[in-house]
Formats: sequence, structure tokens, C-alpha cells
Amino acid sequence: MALLLVLVACEDKFEITNRYSRPYFLIKGYPIYLDPREILVEIQVKPSIPFDAAFKIASNEKYFFIGEKMKGIHVYEKTGESRARPLCFIECKYIKAFDVEGNNLYCNNFTDLLVIDVENPLQAKIKNRVNEYFNNYSYSSYMPVIYNQSINAYVYEIGLIPIVLTGTETEYDPAPDFSEYDELYENFIVNEIPDTIIVDMPFVGFANVEGNIFTLGGDNLIQCSYTDGYGYNNGFTMSPSDFYIPNYESVMPIDNLQYKDGMIFLHGYYRGVIGLDYNKINTQYNGIFLDKVKDAVSIKEPVNSFVFLHRFLYPDFFLLGSIVDEYYNSITYIHGNISDATSLISINDDTILALSSHSITLYSVVYQDMWNSSLRQEKQYPFGGSSMLKDGDRLIVANPQGLFFYDISNLENIVPIP
Repeated sequence: MALLLVLVACEDKFEITNRYSRPYFLIKGYPIYLDPREILVEIQVKPSIPFDAAFKIASNEKYFFIGEKMKGIHVYEKTGESRARPLCFIECKYIKAFDVEGNNLYCNNFTDLLVIDVENPLQAKIKNRVNEYFNNYSYSSYMPVIYNQSINAYVYEIGLIPIVLTGTETEYDPAPDFSEYDELYENFIVNEIPDTIIVDMPFVGFANVEGNIFTLGGDNLIQCSYTDGYGYNNGFTMSPSDFYIPNYESVMPIDNLQYKDGMIFLHGYYRGVIGLDYNKINTQYNGIFLDKVKDAVSIKEPVNSFVFLHRFLYPDFFLLGSIVDEYYNSITYIHGNISDATSLISINDDTILALSSHSITLYSVVYQDMWNSSLRQEKQYPFGGSSMLKDGDRLIVANPQGLFFYDISNLENIVPIP
């Protein structure tokens, strides 16, 4: 009888275990840490290489500098009025913003602010480094830095690696034990950012405002200056400017800082564009609240108006104009569609050029009144690229084939400069 009871009990347990068993499935994200000790120490000067997508062109008296995000700076030597030849590539693996003033190239390298001596780009070297500068003024886009005891060094948390955990859940074992995975991935440290991980943080950059370099700092702009051989840090200083940003918090984090046509634009990553009038230091325009504004220009007709290159639906951008009343900050929209756009420049009072990978398009603002205005496409040229720079009547365009020069003195007939 006792034997029978044991058999029945075993059978019941087997039946209950199988009756209530089911597959257990969980996706758990484990942090990926970047060990920056080797890659953030120095830059390297290498032979010229092709570039895919330049995000900015800057220049000084002798050279053009073409930035490629998360890679470095391509340097072209000026060999004539409309000629340039590839000189070298300054590898700065985590660069996201830069500008040039004289022989000093200011850039970020992940979280650090660097000043690079480019008097002779073939012998480029770091003149000054401000560690963790961009982590100080990125706020919600702060890059977490953690001391890791296993390697006795600070590491950055750059993302998550998803691990699929599977098992069987039963009446007697409702929570499978995955502690072995926790131990395996608790110190997932890499020496380079994997291609599958997109690291946006930290943001902010530089703007060259008529020979003065500005970057972000707190609720105002910080001016960077360099006097070789004098004072602390060999003459490098960073000092608060008179450009205060009253609505600074409303557009944080800031992922782009640029100067065009007398206006300093601060582009918010999630929403907002702030325009600071360089010639009227206390005049600020909150042009429009949009996320993912890629570029902006100001135009003079109608007065206080701006045109923005804004991501509407991936992968297309569209042009959105704004007429801002200086006193009431009211907004009127000017619409115009464009796909595959990368940058804008203003040509005269009411005309802009928009660059895409396959074309340069001429637009004019058709102003009727504060409620009825539009952007009209006037002409399109079959010259494309990813970034451009206006220099007088010349337009310098960067595309994967190199640097190209165009004569824009006659907008009805933009032609390559042979």
C-alpha cells in the first residue's frame, strides 16, 4: 500500500510539472563599457584616404579641413585660387565637431576638448586637452563614466548588448537562474566602439564667429582663445562670453553650434533652435521648436526670418521657414520640400542654396504676408555632395570624389570652375 502511494505521488508530481511547464524567454540588456586609454590619448597623422560623408568644411590661409564624424579630419592643401590637393588625414576616432582659427584646430574627441596644432598638418599634434569638457555641459546627454576595478581604470558606458535568455518555467522552478550570464557580461569591456553601436553622446561643438571660437558652457557661450607661449596652459584660456542663453534648458541637449550670416544657431537634439544675433548681443530669437534640425540660415527679406533644414520623415528632410517678431516672438511658417539634403547657405536677401548628395538647388522666399509665404524652387544643378562652404563667389563642395569648386556669381548659371 505504501509503495502504491509513493508511485501515485511521483506520478502526480510528474503530471503537474509537465502540465505547468512552459518555455521561458527573456531579452536582457547588459552594459557595454569602452576602455578609452589607448584611443583617446593621441591623434595620428596618416596618408590621405577617401571620405564617405563630410559633415563640415573649414579653412585657414593654407588648407581646407573636411570633417568626417567618428573618423577624423581630411586635410587638403590650397594650390591655387580654385585648386586643392589631398595632403593627409588626421585620425581622431571620436570627433563630432570642429572648427579652425589660424593654425589651431579645435575639436572634440568623445568627451575631451582638444586644440590641435595644424601649422604643418603633416606634423599635427595636440597642443592642449581639456578632459571631460563635453561631459560637463551635456546634461541629459551625459556619457556615464565608471571606475572599473577589474582593469583599474575609468570606462564609459556606451550602450547595451542584448542577450537572449531561454529556459523552462515549471511549477517547481518558476524562475530559471541566469546568474552565470550576469557574471559573464558584468564586465563587457571593448577597446573600440562596435560598428553596431551608435553613440550620440555627448553633444555640443564649436562655432568660428568672425575669428573667435565659441563653444557651449552652462547657460552661456564660452570663448576659447590661444596665445602661444604665454601664461597658464601655454596661453590657452576658456572664458565666459556675454552671450547668455535665457531659454537654454528648453533645447538641451545641444548637438550643433554654428555661425552663419551674423547669427549663432544652437540646435537642440530633441527640440528647439536658438538664434543669437552676434551684432545685437542681447537679441535672441527662439526661431522654432523642432527636433532634428540639421542646418539653419537667416535671410533678410522678410526681416527676422530663418530657414531650417528639418528631418520630417526618415530619410527625407524638408525646408521650413520662420518669420520671427523681435518683440512677441510670433512665428509664421514658410514651407518647401527637399529630400536627401545635407546643408544650406544664404546667398542674398531672400535666396538660399540647398545641397543634397546629387544636386544643388536654388530656392527663393516668396513673401506675401505674415500668414502666406512659401519657398519656391528656382533651379536645380546636377552637382552634389555632403557639405559645402561659401567663399565669396566660390562654392566649395565635398563629396566622396574630393573637393569641387563652383562659380556662383550668376545663380542662373552655376558652373564648375575648371
